[in-house]
Amino acid sequence: MAKVDEDLDLDVESKKKSGGGNMKNIIIFSLLGLLLVGLSITTTLLILGGNKGSAPAGTDEPVAEKHVEEKAADHGSEKGDATHAAYLNLDPAFVVNLDTKDSDIRYLQVSVSVQVNNESDLEIVKKHMPVIRHHLVLLFSSLDFNDIRSAEGKNKLTDEALKVIRAALTKAAGKPVVEAVYFPSIVGQ
Repeated sequence: MAKVDEDLDLDVESKKKSGGGNMKNIIIFSLLGLLLVGLSITTTLLILGGNKGSAPAGTDEPVAEKHVEEKAADHGSEKGDATHAAYLNLDPAFVVNLDTKDSDIRYLQVSVSVQVNNESDLEIVKKHMPVIRHHLVLLFSSLDFNDIRSAEGKNKLTDEALKVIRAALTKAAGKPVVEAVYFPSIVGQ
């Protein structure tokens, strides 16, 4: 048995020394990988994000707002002064349970944005947000998802939502300040 132990070549000391070098390499390559990922994300955000909200040299107004005002001025508006239109996202998105009689869709998530004519009307909407959200939850939860799958159904829902919001604001604030309602996303599950 002693001969078997002598034949074993256990080089423990050299393994310990080379293991430290391997650990340094792993740490260095890990840090380089993290640096490359960070640079990639930063570059992508700069390219895709650009300066959406920044103003061109020599102007005091953000690009997105100026574009909306110019577009509104070009096309005109049915109601009010569209050159001062303001938009508000009713965050968070609405999530409601649906009646599941004829559909497998049980939940509906709707993102809602509203348009008003000016900043003071925007403050009225913000002040009465609980009332608006309450009435929209009632509206959305009474829907059948099959009715809003088509563009026609979504347009009808837009009209109904506008009526509900305007009625709620008329009752709460004395005037229906919302001019339009938009649904950036509608998801049923």
